[in-house]
Amino acid sequence: MSGQVAVRIQTAPSRLRQILIGGFGIVLALLVLIVVFSILSPVFLTFDNLRAIVTQAGTNAIIAAGMTFVILAGEIDLSVGATLALTSVVGAQIMVNSGSAMLGILVACVLGIILGAINGAFVARLGFPSFIVTLSTMWLFRGSAYVFTEGQAVVNLPQSNMNLSLGSFLHFPSIGWVVVVTFVICYVVLRHVTFGRRVYAVGDSRESARLSGINVRAIKLAVFTIAGFLSALGGVVLMSRLNSGQPVAGLGYELSAIAAAVIGGTSLTKGGVGGIIGTLIGALFIGTLQNGLVLLNVTSFYQQVLMGIVVLLAVGIDKYRKTLSA
Repeated sequence: MSGQVAVRIQTAPSRLRQILIGGFGIVLALLVLIVVFSILSPVFLTFDNLRAIVTQAGTNAIIAAGMTFVILAGEIDLSVGATLALTSVVGAQIMVNSGSAMLGILVACVLGIILGAINGAFVARLGFPSFIVTLSTMWLFRGSAYVFTEGQAVVNLPQSNMNLSLGSFLHFPSIGWVVVVTFVICYVVLRHVTFGRRVYAVGDSRESARLSGINVRAIKLAVFTIAGFLSALGGVVLMSRLNSGQPVAGLGYELSAIAAAVIGGTSLTKGGVGGIIGTLIGALFIGTLQNGLVLLNVTSFYQQVLMGIVVLLAVGIDKYRKTLSA
């Protein structure tokens, strides 16, 4: 009888552990946030505002997807915001010179792949710490964006550039569909493709992965290349919304991307733990929070304070998850 009581006593904590370690916690937090803002603002649940949340969160979600690959492999990329800026201004200038929005988008994405590969080469081939490498290239890429534009926005883009931000399909914004397709592909790659399993293996234990025959250097090069491409794609989305290329675009986006991934359950302290769906929910959580604060007329200064708190909470939650799973 006493054994049954002990089992019952242990059941509730074990379920709580599963919720906290899994992705249910952030889903619950997002639902609570939606309920709170719905009560505080009658505009929050309107169709136009929900569309705005999806559109505004789209850029961060796409960048965070690339960041998830990097963190799962046990690395970090602080240059994603600067990559977004440089690729978007170059893509915008190509659009202006050629009159073709599609050519500008293609060039931006190819450049993103190149910039990501540069990061990956320093980390994978030369063995440099990813934090130092991407901190350096964050300044390098951002400075290059300022030099390329002489500190000015690139304007007079083709009208077709705005089709992505203004368009919709089945009453769902086009940017939202880009996010959906991006995350579906990332999910399939991470969960059902050999490459994805190798990313997890490298993040969990680089030495064990190497001994099992995995080319660790190739995996690390690949995840940084993916992050560069998705940062450029995020830049394309932002460029469509702004209808311009801005060298100041993407400032602080690396923190939002890291926060989205970590809030969604990807461990910042241990590689190989997490998943792409949690990252999407984390990005929606951040986008909903920012949107709700704007609707409540919270000043940008306090918004930055709250976002800083969110990042700290994300790291704290990650540490707590690690303690529970130990």
